[in-house]
Amino acid sequence: MLAVERKSKIIDLLEAKGQAEVSELAQMLSVVPETIRRDLKELEMQGVLQRTHGGAVLAEKKEADTLHALRIKQHYKEKIKLCKKAAEFIENGDTIFVDNSTTLLNLIRFIDPESSVTLLTNSVDVLQLASTLENQVTVISSGGVLHKEKMYLSGSIADYMHTEFIPSKAFISCYGISLEYGLSDCSMNEAAFKKNMMQVSQKTFCIVDHTKFEKNGPVKLTGIDACDVLITDKRLEPRYQEMLQSDNVIMDIFHCEERK
Repeated sequence: MLAVERKSKIIDLLEAKGQAEVSELAQMLSVVPETIRRDLKELEMQGVLQRTHGGAVLAEKKEADTLHALRIKQHYKEKIKLCKKAAEFIENGDTIFVDNSTTLLNLIRFIDPESSVTLLTNSVDVLQLASTLENQVTVISSGGVLHKEKMYLSGSIADYMHTEFIPSKAFISCYGISLEYGLSDCSMNEAAFKKNMMQVSQKTFCIVDHTKFEKNGPVKLTGIDACDVLITDKRLEPRYQEMLQSDNVIMDIFHCEERK
């Protein structure tokens, strides 16, 4: 198991229980206690948790919710599965937009290395990851003002991207998705940039794990019907399935366990 997967499971357990013991975590993850202590120390340095005598507790919610390091590690395995599934739809010659969500951070890893693809993004994390990979992907940054908390670029410079490019596909995620409010996010800057890129893209893919359903952020992103394809990690509840495949919404739905 990779360290990032192990840390993701530690965070998931702390979110569920509030606290955990080193011995409990070591047994659950099949590693020695020294490995768990090292993981807890690193997570504490990132502000995700606080170590206690013999274990750890999650950092206060008001601090942890906005912590970029925490968001990257949350539901890591689900995000990897979603990225692998989404990459199946990327074809040679595509120009794609990938947003700054942690859900889609690893999408570039799974693009066929022999395919010639142009990737547009405002994500600093995607730019950093792209520099470490050997493939045929040309990455174009939006430029703009750096938001250090979430590692993305925005502003008037970034806004030029949607006037200069017409992506064949846009891959986006969001804070939450609900039948009542559609897709929502937490930042007006993020939502505005993402919405502009969706509007000029020929096809929009919404990529969300099961924890995003029936959650609402403070900023409206778009209606569910603005997405052409929905990719999620688990089968939808019947009410979502019925609504998203009704006469009013034209959408293809895929789950990670299904083949294209």
